[in-house]
Amino acid sequence: MMSEPKRVHPISMFIDFISDAVSMIKNFIIPFFVLIFVNSNSSIRFYAFIILGVLLLWKAVLTVLAWRRFTYRMEDDEFRVESGVITKKKKYISLERIQTVNTSEGIFQRIFGLVRVQIETAGGTDGPEVSLTAITKAEAEQLKQSIFNRKKSLQQEEMVDENGGTPHDPLAAHQPVEKEINVSYRMGIPELLLAATTSSGIGVIISGCLAIYTQIDEILPLDGFIKQFSFLSHASVEIYAILIFIAVLIAWILSVGVTALQYANFNAKRKGKDIIITRGLIERHQMTIPLARIQAVKIKENILREPFGFATVMLVSAGGSITEKETSSVLFPLIRKKKINELLSQFTDDYHLEPESELKKVPKRSLKRYLISFGFVPLLVGVILSVRFPPWGYLALIPLPLALVFGYLAYKQSGYTIKDPLIQLTSRGIGKTTGIVLRKRMQNYTMTQSFFQKKGRVASIHTFVKSSALLDSFGVHHLEEEDAARVMDWYSYEKNKSS
Repeated sequence: MMSEPKRVHPISMFIDFISDAVSMIKNFIIPFFVLIFVNSNSSIRFYAFIILGVLLLWKAVLTVLAWRRFTYRMEDDEFRVESGVITKKKKYISLERIQTVNTSEGIFQRIFGLVRVQIETAGGTDGPEVSLTAITKAEAEQLKQSIFNRKKSLQQEEMVDENGGTPHDPLAAHQPVEKEINVSYRMGIPELLLAATTSSGIGVIISGCLAIYTQIDEILPLDGFIKQFSFLSHASVEIYAILIFIAVLIAWILSVGVTALQYANFNAKRKGKDIIITRGLIERHQMTIPLARIQAVKIKENILREPFGFATVMLVSAGGSITEKETSSVLFPLIRKKKINELLSQFTDDYHLEPESELKKVPKRSLKRYLISFGFVPLLVGVILSVRFPPWGYLALIPLPLALVFGYLAYKQSGYTIKDPLIQLTSRGIGKTTGIVLRKRMQNYTMTQSFFQKKGRVASIHTFVKSSALLDSFGVHHLEEEDAARVMDWYSYEKNKSS
């Protein structure tokens, strides 16, 4: 057991300073830009640089002091961290609460052969419980082994106490030793390029650009800049179409680059009762997910991948960071649907995907409900814009047929199937989502009926599972009333039996 207090590597001072400085500049970049580059008063510029320099110097001093005060150690079956510049903080974490010890390598860590260690506990919220900015790989591995070896010993000691001092069950000696499973999956360059080109990240890029534009527009006078393009007010529809195409193409290229960097060198492997996921080009991440923490399997098919039979397989696991949940839990970024069961059976013990033909679909009378729910908002917006801004407002009606198509697809594909002890729920918005949940992992099950659903003898069902500090949900809308009640009986039977 490690008991002597240790500090992180000195390079962590530089890494933390750069990270804090970038965060500070990012928060004040627009006001600073106005003071330095837009304001014509030279004295204001001078004082702005002075203020920025003082802030950075103060941040550097705080970073050095924080490094000096930060220590960590293992003692009395606890992971202990002491930190704080002005106020000294002590954080003691019981080893039994530690769920995972993950590592990542940013640019600076890789240059010096170091890793960042993140310790996550049960009931974690918006980030890791403890983050060690930079320690050697050997120290990280030693720390990980020390924590989990001691944690395993504590669990065995607890079992001994429960058995009244008996070190083990005598019957266990006659049981065959379970063979440790070791399998791996690596995504090659062709799969990476295909995953990047068919990702749905373009929407994130476009929304991010719009958010930046609205923030700049509130502070900087962009009227003069916009006037430079006033000639476009007389441009033809073809010119507008070309400009929109170019903008979408640039956003798509950016999304391809971001996805490629995110999932480069992707490797998932199962080692015994753990799944270890490694990914990233510029910054490498390694995450360990114990099989016991898996709450559900989520399969997502966007509109670009679904026609070609590709999907993304994700693990919904308890604990961990909310901020990185979507990326860190990806088990197979891109995989053919027909290969999912083959690999899923190797990486997990309980989960498998039933074919779509096995699903109990929603009734035919639900079709109009799906068409209305998908088409109402586009129709309303299209009518309002068409009346207020003719003839350009008529373009707002273009999304209506697409919305109705997605509504029809949702009607055709939504459904559920039960293969005890699993329930599989499939639904869709623009993309298709399938959730596979073990009954014992369901936190609750809800069956809802609106006034109109009750008249149509249909109902909506939802189940929730643990995910980080939140709950992840899967559901089906407008299901046959009897089927919704049947699922309720299936869930309630197990609940009553276990109580």
